[in-house]
Amino acid sequence: MQLRDVAFEHTFQRLFVYNILFEDAEVDETHLGIDERSRVLSITGAGCGVAGMLSRDPRSIDAVDINPHHLALTALKCTAAKTMRSYSRFYDLCGRGWQPDPERTIAQLARTMPSWMQRYWSRHHGRFDRSVYREGLTAVMLGAFRRFTGLDADWLRWAMRLSPDERVAAVDDHIAPVLLSPLARAYFSSPAQLVALGINFSQRDRILATEDSPDLAAFVLDHLRRLARTDVATNWFIWWAIAGHFDHERTTDAVPPYLRPDRHARSIEASTEVRYHRANLFDVLERSPQRSYTHYTLCDAPDWMPERTQRQLLDEILRTSEDGAIVLYRSVEDECMATRLGYERRFVPLRDRTEHATQADRSRQYRAVRFYQVAH
Repeated sequence: MQLRDVAFEHTFQRLFVYNILFEDAEVDETHLGIDERSRVLSITGAGCGVAGMLSRDPRSIDAVDINPHHLALTALKCTAAKTMRSYSRFYDLCGRGWQPDPERTIAQLARTMPSWMQRYWSRHHGRFDRSVYREGLTAVMLGAFRRFTGLDADWLRWAMRLSPDERVAAVDDHIAPVLLSPLARAYFSSPAQLVALGINFSQRDRILATEDSPDLAAFVLDHLRRLARTDVATNWFIWWAIAGHFDHERTTDAVPPYLRPDRHARSIEASTEVRYHRANLFDVLERSPQRSYTHYTLCDAPDWMPERTQRQLLDEILRTSEDGAIVLYRSVEDECMATRLGYERRFVPLRDRTEHATQADRSRQYRAVRFYQVAH
């Protein structure tokens, strides 16, 4: 790993960056096949995906992240999903990101968490005074973006009435002049914005090469054009980015799955054991015995890794997996990692599943949502 990426990782793991997961957890839910026998190892991000797994009642989830802010938020979402019996109170906390008495509510939820998380939430419960969805580097960056462009929920509701082509034209009319200005190009070129986007230097370079974009501002504009062609009414990523919140009037299909009433009802009954690991993924893998896991969800972590580390990752998954285990990760590249590294016999690409998931993913952030099945 290059020195600049090492510096990025050390910075990233110390800051509160995300408050939502920028991956379509409904796509994951559809294609992972988690059930009550599953044992999952998952990189958490901001925890929306891990919390969503609870409605499938897997036997266990080992949730791992190097970022303590994200891991603590994951634990809060999971604990709330499993213990807050009132859906309205649960949705206020995790959907609106707000509580009338956050100190008391979060202290009650934190009682069953590891001691370091209890201390963490005793210091940071104030994030829910207004809304946790205003907090974190990415939210601050998007707040500035909304102020520059004048975009809000009213603009989004107007855009929902347009055809996909008309929405793309609206992006070009309202947003492109701002994003392609010299100030915005300089803004998105700064290392601080890479952290806010969760993209290290090497991943940025691969994105720009793959997308044939001159810089990140142009890539973001192209990304917004792709988002404009999705079903805007149910795309919670667009709502979160442009309105600054979810569409609270459509909680059945326009919010991350764990926030929906039917998933909440099932999560309350879940017997899943969730273990939280404030650690590097490899530390957890190396401590795990053979045949520990049936499912692995890796976010886009393999994209951050040099080839030698990717090989180490696949070797550790082979050692710790059940035969037939499912591996999921997202990539900004078209090339299949297992094929490129010569592991295709052990990590069998599930091409139909990958194609369907890639096309369905509302985030439109990745070139591929890849699924493999482990063959020992």
